[in-house]
Amino acid sequence: MKRAKLAPAALSLVLLLTGCGPQPAGPGSADSARWNPALNNILGLTAEQRLEDYDYFRDTLQNSYLYLGVHDREVPDDPSSGIFDEYRELIAANDTDEAFYTALYSCLYRLNGFGHLWLIEPEGYQATVEAAQLGAYSDKPYWAEVIGSPKAREGYAKLSAYLAERDKDDPYDGQSPTVDEDYQNLRTMLLPGGEIGYIKIDSFLAPYEYEEEQNALFAFYEQAANCTDLIIDLTENSGGSELYWQNLIVAPHIDQPLACENYALLAKSENNTPYIESAFRPEELHPIAELPKLPAFQQSGTQAATHFIVSKLAVSPSAYRSPFRGRLWFLVNESVYSASESLCVFAKQTGFATLVGTQTGGNGIGALDPVYMTLPNSGLMIQYSMMFGLNPDGSSSEEAGTTPDIVSPAGETPLITALRAIIEK
Repeated sequence: MKRAKLAPAALSLVLLLTGCGPQPAGPGSADSARWNPALNNILGLTAEQRLEDYDYFRDTLQNSYLYLGVHDREVPDDPSSGIFDEYRELIAANDTDEAFYTALYSCLYRLNGFGHLWLIEPEGYQATVEAAQLGAYSDKPYWAEVIGSPKAREGYAKLSAYLAERDKDDPYDGQSPTVDEDYQNLRTMLLPGGEIGYIKIDSFLAPYEYEEEQNALFAFYEQAANCTDLIIDLTENSGGSELYWQNLIVAPHIDQPLACENYALLAKSENNTPYIESAFRPEELHPIAELPKLPAFQQSGTQAATHFIVSKLAVSPSAYRSPFRGRLWFLVNESVYSASESLCVFAKQTGFATLVGTQTGGNGIGALDPVYMTLPNSGLMIQYSMMFGLNPDGSSSEEAGTTPDIVSPAGETPLITALRAIIEK
């Protein structure tokens, strides 16, 4: 399961709403000490508007988001249809913005976050706005348009005020998480003996923020020039920007272009169509009826798909050429997801590197920035992956992930497995 990390205050609401059926926070509830009637209508919604927003949210997911089947297979005792019904009943029975927001939040929590599904919170919204201002969506104008819409800006101003008021007496309020001042996203070293280089990367930063790490990586490639093997540890890497691995890991180590191709499904729904038209040429879209028969493909949950594309990952050599000419090994496990998964897909299919460890987390085929739905009345935004990637056998990239070339025995770390393989080869 792929749940987002929750702040303590948010988690308390989720646990309240998921523990024993849909019970709202309010007078007489387990959370009554924090109930504040002043919050009832802080988002400015009527009862009809709350239900309209919720129905739009549910219908858009059912018509646009192709991962509900993944949830239903992974959590068969908590089907998505029942989850949607429960929280609609909760909103209808509790005429408050507080109930609407917590029901929406809790519904998404129970859907488990497959395919990057999540509610954009104020901090995330502001970070997305700032990323857009830095050019993160320069090649995706519709994304930038949606992010900066007046409806979204107004909605998040109200949501920020709501959360500030709700949490002002919370014991966690104002307490920042402990920060490890020694933490580094990128670490490099030569292992004893000097023949094996080791790199650990916990996240793939965006191009506008990775210059320092680019310099550090290129310097280490020079240092490791005489090594026989280079290990890149991805075991804590849950994604980021594909451009990081394309530009900083693959491109410096190849002499000619490398590419792989896979299929990805799309639902050309009302919400998705502007994104699809912004990202793809008409000739790239193929009717779903033309999808080749693939042995492991499960149609359940993807009935809304109308088209598929051939998703191509391609990298050309860079101007900088690494002097390292030895073998490349990637350490992987279930934490590898999204952009780090796409690197594993690319490496396994092109032979760029040997994957060592355990099954990866998935969702690395057809990678594209998540798209958004903006709720019509509240202006709140929900993100989700528009593309449903298929492995070469037709299995879901989200569900199946990638099987390493060398699987670590139970109880053994990927690093130990890789070192043994290096010695034996």
